[in-house]
Amino acid sequence: MPADWATVIENQKVPAPPDRHDANTINNGNNNDGTSSSSSSNPLHVLEGPSDVEFLTFHPKGGTVLLAGSIADGTIWMYHTPSKRCLQVFVGHDKGGVTAGGFTPDGKWVVSVGQDGTCRVWAPKTGMSKHVFRLMDGSSGGGGGDEEGAGAGLTCLAVGGGADGQLAICGGEDGNAYVVHISGKKLVATLPHFEEATATTTNNSNSANNNNDNDEMDQEEMGEARSIEAVGFCPPNIPGTAHWCATGGVDGILKIWNMNVATGGSVAQLRQRCVRTNDESQQVVGAGITRLTWHASLPL
Repeated sequence: MPADWATVIENQKVPAPPDRHDANTINNGNNNDGTSSSSSSNPLHVLEGPSDVEFLTFHPKGGTVLLAGSIADGTIWMYHTPSKRCLQVFVGHDKGGVTAGGFTPDGKWVVSVGQDGTCRVWAPKTGMSKHVFRLMDGSSGGGGGDEEGAGAGLTCLAVGGGADGQLAICGGEDGNAYVVHISGKKLVATLPHFEEATATTTNNSNSANNNNDNDEMDQEEMGEARSIEAVGFCPPNIPGTAHWCATGGVDGILKIWNMNVATGGSVAQLRQRCVRTNDESQQVVGAGITRLTWHASLPL
């Protein structure tokens, strides 16, 4: 694949998008009706695409190629926005929707995660799946998760980590984050974000007056409280932090990790644990973390 393939796709044969009776439209912004637009009244482009779009992301080189992932049918559509053409449809997340995705920093690969518990690497030019990391696939016993994670899904993704930019981190509903090396096709580290003791203490405090009829609901809420909803890599411009990443969860805790893969180790080191607490009781505030981003020049 040419390094500047996004600028020469006009000369490539583009596959026609499959017929869909439930297709939504995708524009260059976000609207409450599931579509997106760059202006409230005059969108630049309207693209036929998948229903229930969960994420949008542009190619890092050129900014004309757009990915759109569906939480409904697990497909990922790739467009050339100036020509309003569908270049590729990636199909493979067959046990649930796609929750996050993006291009690698060099633009050569598409990476996606989904409710099926897999992280998939795709070739943009052919649409073929190059590798599947079965991190939380219940049917195969998982590739790195705990027993609680069997059958659970992946919720979020960040790419471009490590000195070579080949690391991807995937947040899971089981409370773990999984770091994989894309070209090496291996699981590098499992980051245990969820803390059973903290969750139990908080749950006991909040449900001290509950009766036995609420036990089943409490267990369901505990399962939801495990989920990691935000992940991100430290920008590579600060020396010594190429393998640092962050995880944020429904538990309201933010953690900073050093994966220590530069020395060949697979055990990550927890560098910082940031918690919002009540000023009086010092208990963890229950507001979850759903997004995070590093400062470009002062990441620490």
